[in-house]
Amino acid sequence: MSIRWPSQYAWPDAHKWLDPLRHGLQRFVRVSPAILPQPFEHVILIELAGAALPRTVAIDYADRSTIDEECAERCALYFKMQYRSQGYPYDHVIPGGFVPASETLYRYLPRVRALAQVRGPRLDVYGRFRLDYATQLRRDAIRHLTESADLRYVGGGGVVRYSRFLREVADAKICINLPGNGDLCFRLIDYLAVGACVIGPRLRTHLHVPLVDREHIVYTADDLSDLVPLCRRYLQDDAERERMRLATQALFDQFLCRHQLAAYYLYQCQGRLQP
Repeated sequence: MSIRWPSQYAWPDAHKWLDPLRHGLQRFVRVSPAILPQPFEHVILIELAGAALPRTVAIDYADRSTIDEECAERCALYFKMQYRSQGYPYDHVIPGGFVPASETLYRYLPRVRALAQVRGPRLDVYGRFRLDYATQLRRDAIRHLTESADLRYVGGGGVVRYSRFLREVADAKICINLPGNGDLCFRLIDYLAVGACVIGPRLRTHLHVPLVDREHIVYTADDLSDLVPLCRRYLQDDAERERMRLATQALFDQFLCRHQLAAYYLYQCQGRLQP
């Protein structure tokens, strides 16, 4: 199998979602740049070549959970990154996983994981959120956490350098996850990669592997009414937080790092498209 990949994206920022996948695929098959029509917004079309005729595959990286039905009807297979929990009326629309905020994660990851293991967490509750997405929910979460002085919350609406953010995640006992434009976000994948006790509201979209409640993430009520009590509970349970830290690292390593995500895409393509 070989893949023809669009040489240019209609939206320049699309590389944040798509380049990690392209680089992962290059480990297994030949991926060649090609001039391919890209008529759909926040969806790229790639072309698979093998023993059979070339097949068109869509990768939808849009923040919304809806799909482009015209595109789905034209494509042999459709990967959806913000895959709606109740699914879609198309058997060939399948979860597309998600990616970290930057591929520089892989350069920093050994050091930040070692930092957490060697010196242990020094921050109680952590979470940085831009306030131009899901604004009210994020403001409510920040208010709940800052008004609870015993939690020693660090974060707020500021943005810091990516390397500092990863160090802060490694330094935290609890990391708060909140939705943005979509329920799945770069921050969550970064948390899983570093290894964290993650607390946040239940996701309405999902990955290609399940995030198990109380194993990979602790789900709060949708209105965050139990956010502070859950933080207090897990701050008192060192063993449970350590178990979750190791479980999230394992989930990332086995299913979400760029090579494993690419392997999943290839497995689905081979299983569903080849005769």
